Parts: sequence; structure tokens; C-alpha cells
Amino acid sequence: MDHLAQGITTCFEELKALEIKNNVEHVFEAKFWQQNSDFSLARDVLIAAAGSINSQVTKFSLVMAKAKTPTEKEAHSICEAIYEPCQQLLAALKVAIFAGAGHALTKEMISGCLRIVSSMHELTQLVATKEFKRVPEYTGRIWDACNLLQNLSKSNLIATKRVMLQSVAILNDTISELDGVLTDQATAGEEAERDVEVEDEYAFDMDESMSPHEARQFSLVLDVLKMVQAITKKGVLAVNATETNDGQDGFLPWSTRLPALYAAINDVVVDMGADVSPPFEPEVVLEHLAALEDAGRACLNHLRTQPGAGDDAGLVKGDAAFSAKLLEARTCLQMEED
Repeated sequence: MDHLAQGITTCFEELKALEIKNNVEHVFEAKFWQQNSDFSLARDVLIAAAGSINSQVTKFSLVMAKAKTPTEKEAHSICEAIYEPCQQLLAALKVAIFAGAGHALTKEMISGCLRIVSSMHELTQLVATKEFKRVPEYTGRIWDACNLLQNLSKSNLIATKRVMLQSVAILNDTISELDGVLTDQATAGEEAERDVEVEDEYAFDMDESMSPHEARQFSLVLDVLKMVQAITKKGVLAVNATETNDGQDGFLPWSTRLPALYAAINDVVVDMGADVSPPFEPEVVLEHLAALEDAGRACLNHLRTQPGAGDDAGLVKGDAAFSAKLLEARTCLQMEED
């Protein structure tokens, strides 16, 4: 069993090394946009290997469902049967990467493989220590991870759009939620007069409604988020326009940076979401605003360098509006309430 555990550990370590090369060192560049026969073949092998693992895990589950505890020989046999397609999984992944998978597509593939192999690693350890009661938990995880891999993107275009659309969706949800807070605040303002005589004299003041100045600050920050939302949607439209020309004319190297830019926006929006909701601290929101400016402007500047985009007057105008709104929001947040 030791050699099997070591083999799975080696697979896991190789996957983590590839992950670092992709996420930190950014060494993998997209060499195709929509179609590539070598990648398609490697993708098919990758999914087939996951299917083989899935099949063996199902057998393992059936063995575990028996009234008696599986013998060490039975458990070892099934782990061995799963290990071979794990090796195929890693080999197919490497072929797919070097067939021209870019950052987003490579990240998607590595994440999918890591979900499978990390659970396999845990499974072999459980079998080695004869902790059979926990085996179903990990066979279930492997089964789910193998099924998820079936949805692997078929091209760099699809993988890139997935990352971008995910960021847009999170922005949409955040803005919708904060818009709701602003609407509730306006409604509360209309019903602000309370009958003091019927209030509980022992009630603590837990009112989190905003003052007019705070509402103005909140509204301006929301406006900045909406401008970043417009920037991200502009990028999605730019990518959509390449579906007819298969990413030619210099678009391919330009598109390689988009997933990282959108992921950065995504991280900032997720971080600032809770801190913007009232009651908020202007100093904290200012820090988030600075990070949002950096992420939004990096994306906007990159959009302005799009190959073959022609007149960028709209982006120049958008840049000026973004700067003006940021200044207005920052000034208001720094202003003391009268």
C-alpha cells in the first residue's frame, strides 16, 4: 500500500507544481482560441480517465455497501485500479496544456484534476489505516469531482468567458444587494417618525439606518461599482466579437491577460461587499475604493489596447467619467458629517 500512497502523492505534487507555474509564474500561453485537434484529443482522454476513476469508485462503493467490512486485499485492489487512470489523468493534462491551453483553461483543468487526486490521496490513507467508515465520504467526493470534469471548457475562448462572466455575475449580485439597501434606506426615511410613547423605554438603540451624509457616501460608492460593472461588460462584448474571427489579428496574446484582470476585480468586490453595507467605516471603505480603482483601471487600460478595436473614444470618455466618480466618492468619504 505504501507504493500506491507514494504514487498518488507524486501525482498530487506534480499537479500543485503545475498550478504554481500557471497561477504564479504565468508560463502557459494560449496558442489557439476556439479549435485545436490536439487539445480536443487530450481533453477527451482527460475526461475518459476521470470516467475510469468514476467507475472504479462506484465499484468501491458497492464493496463498502456489503454487510461485512471489505478485506484489505479488496480495498487495495480497487485503489490500484483507480491509480492507473490517475496517471492517465496527469499525462492527458500535460498534453492538453502544451497543446496551447492558456491561463484560464489550464487553471480550470488543474483545479478539476486536483479535486480528484487530493480526494484519492485521502482515500488511500484511510484504506492504509483501515478507517473504512470514512471511505464512503471520500468515494463520494471523487465521484462528484469526476462528474464535474465532464463540463470542462472546450476552448480558451469558453474558459476565458467563464471567468469573465463569473466576475460580472458577482458584480451584478453585489450591486443588486446594495441597491436594495439604498431602497430600504429611502423607504425607512419616509417612515422615520416613530411614536415615542409606544417605544420600549428599555430598548437598545440598534437602528442601523444611515444619515443623509452616509447615504450620499453609500450611493457614490455604489456608483463606482456600477462603473466597474460597465467596464467588465465592455470586455465581455470584446470577447464575444472574436467568435467570428477565431481570435486572430493579435487578439490571442491580448486575451491572455483578461482572466487575471477579471479575477482581480472579483477578489476586490468580494472583499469589499460586507464592509460597504451599513454601518460602515469611511476609512475602511476608502481602502477598498483604492483597490477597486486599481483593478478597474487595469482592466480599462487593457481594453484600450485591444488589437483592431479602432476608435477608443468611448473608452477614453469612460475613463474620464470613472476618474471623476472616484474623486467625488473619495472626497465625500473623507468629509466629516456636520
